Amino acid sequence: MASTTVNFNLKTAGYVNYANQTLTFRLLTAGAEASTGDESYLVLPGIVTATSAANGDGSVTLFRNGKSAIDSVYEVILPNREKVQFIIPSGTATVELSNLLVNSQPSGSNTQQSSVYDAAIQRANHTGNLTLDSLPNGSITGTLAIANGGTNASSESAARTNLGLGTIATQASNSVNIDGGAIDGAVIGASNAAAGTFTSINVSDGNITNAGDINCDSISADAAATGLNIIFDGTDTGDNKITLTDNLASALDITESTNSYLKFTTTNSGEKVVIGKALDISGATTAAAVTGTNILATNTLGYSGGSGGTVTQATDKGTAVTLNKINGEIVMNSAALADDATATFTLNNNLINATNVVIVNVASVGTPGAYQVTVGAVATGSCSISVLNVSGGALSQAIKLNFAVITAVAS
Repeated sequence: MASTTVNFNLKTAGYVNYANQTLTFRLLTAGAEASTGDESYLVLPGIVTATSAANGDGSVTLFRNGKSAIDSVYEVILPNREKVQFIIPSGTATVELSNLLVNSQPSGSNTQQSSVYDAAIQRANHTGNLTLDSLPNGSITGTLAIANGGTNASSESAARTNLGLGTIATQASNSVNIDGGAIDGAVIGASNAAAGTFTSINVSDGNITNAGDINCDSISADAAATGLNIIFDGTDTGDNKITLTDNLASALDITESTNSYLKFTTTNSGEKVVIGKALDISGATTAAAVTGTNILATNTLGYSGGSGGTVTQATDKGTAVTLNKINGEIVMNSAALADDATATFTLNNNLINATNVVIVNVASVGTPGAYQVTVGAVATGSCSISVLNVSGGALSQAIKLNFAVITAVAS
């Protein structure tokens, strides 16, 4: 076998002998060699090491292609891990490493296995792109860090753990079970919507749109300061409605604590709306109308506070008064009224219509039962009120009369 002795002397940057330093020589590609006769052999790529002595000297015997005139390509790894390539020229028996590094750099087409030299350098330096089928036969050991595109693991389960995949990586794409975490920026069911089951849905003040039937137990306001606004915005008559269940004593009950304010009864043949608290229909500025077949009261039926007024008669008991209120009090003049005499005056009131009923009675007077009051000449905007003295003697009293106007129609 052809071989070459490579001698070296190592020194520090301060030109001091560098002892006990190991150089690693790597034959990058296989080489063929022939011995005597027909015998031949193959030299495989491999590593040879040499360590410097106390004076920095060292030597190593390396294979060379002595008969093929093809140079052997080596790489030497220095103690600082720096890598340098060189060739051993054919026919060289002894040479200094320093000479090889300066004068024998790999180049040209006469280097050993020059067609695969670049691949050999890549494999030695762990650089470039290599395919698995280009690697020598055998096993690949060790792990590749995640930062370098690997998993930093030697098993499938450890790789999934290191990459944070968990069990989702082993599930079928059409049957994925997600038991935790968050899904952000994703549209669920964009192409093929399907049923979903949730314990709660938070849409972050967004909107739930294009919903058919929402089957739930309750709807409440998200923030008390904002409240809850239910908008019925159907544009056709009959679109907006609340449908109740038939034949229930309380099909819908609007309550606060134990107080029922408005209850809808759908009991067959007993349908009704029960108002549980006082009903104020005065409106903001104008009184509202109540229309019905029967208006019944179990306690009070009348006018609310602020609906009436008071007027005092001026000159005498025949002087007209004006009070544009639906009810009120008239204080008559205190002029004398003879026994069995009648005093008649006009009440001007723009709330009176010709078909209305005007009710008048004596509120208070010095002599109880001394007067009889009648109403006549009811017309739009006025009526006449007559007071008869039945006391048996002349009286000079400021009689107080109460009146109320009740709307009526002729047909």
